[in-house]
Amino acid sequence: MDFKNLIFDNVYSNKIFLSLTIFIVVMILRMFVAKGLNNATNMKIDKRRRWFVNLNSMVSFLILISFFLIWSNEIKTIAFSLAAILVAIVIASKEFTLNFFGGLFKITQNSFHIGDRIEINGLRGDVIDRTLFSTKVLEIGPGHETHQLTGRSIIIPNSVFLTNCLINESHLKNYVLHTFKIPVKGSIDWEASEKLLVEICEKHCSDYFERAQKHFDRIQKTSHLEIPVLKPRVHINVISPDQLDLIVRFTAPAGLKGRIEQRILKDYLREYKNIK
Repeated sequence: MDFKNLIFDNVYSNKIFLSLTIFIVVMILRMFVAKGLNNATNMKIDKRRRWFVNLNSMVSFLILISFFLIWSNEIKTIAFSLAAILVAIVIASKEFTLNFFGGLFKITQNSFHIGDRIEINGLRGDVIDRTLFSTKVLEIGPGHETHQLTGRSIIIPNSVFLTNCLINESHLKNYVLHTFKIPVKGSIDWEASEKLLVEICEKHCSDYFERAQKHFDRIQKTSHLEIPVLKPRVHINVISPDQLDLIVRFTAPAGLKGRIEQRILKDYLREYKNIK
């Protein structure tokens, strides 16, 4: 009897010791990697934040998979003996389970990354953190017509990604095609307005147009996407006999599209009075 207890104790003692050893080693490795990232002053803040998030996810995954492999026999024994209880737990923890699978779905689809601007279920913001159960964004708004931070953060449960369509405004990464509209009177000289807007857009976009063109050319080669015309364009939409919408589209750096839109709009309003 004592011999059996000794074997039992040794088996579990070894597993506990092995689990603690793996945990300590992984945490030490994480500490060294985190220290290296903190010292990487030449790395951009967004890229460093992305590395930290990926590092935390990898550490959690390694610890979980190691513990599962070490204690797999015990987990199986408990699972078989408590099957009825586990079913009840699954039913009671429906949201938790949906969030977990939503996290797996989000990772496998690779639908967005840290720093991307996304919109889902009426929530819009820049992604600053993501886990298997939730996604954290800095809210952009108010509404769709502005591109400023509101100062609020939003925690989105990952279950939302299973049942709602996701819009990624940063899909094209460094440069994006940005669109906004200007309502005007139907009696205005729309041809003069179109010409003025194109000239203003070209003035504000000329400094980075060549870099944007090279960026989209690389995307076209690697992703086999058909890239639209990048030069500024103005489309006319007739709302009523008394109102037109001038829909302006231009190429801009992803992080500056809101500022450039405001510059274009202000320049247009300054010259608007000269159009009859």
